[in-house]
Amino acid sequence: MIYIAIPLIIAFSICYAATRHEDLGRIFIHAAKVGGWLAFFLALVVFILGMIAR
Repeated sequence: MIYIAIPLIIAFSICYAATRHEDLGRIFIHAAKVGGWLAFFLALVVFILGMIAR
């Protein structure tokens, strides 16, 4: 599952950041922040679902 999630998080965060900024440096900075939030929430959801499944 993690092998599928990583490219999707990267692609989504870069596309989302590119719609907000035009400067390439700011795009990558914003994409890193968005990617971090996405990874955090994905891990949180997986953890909660794992706890419910027990």
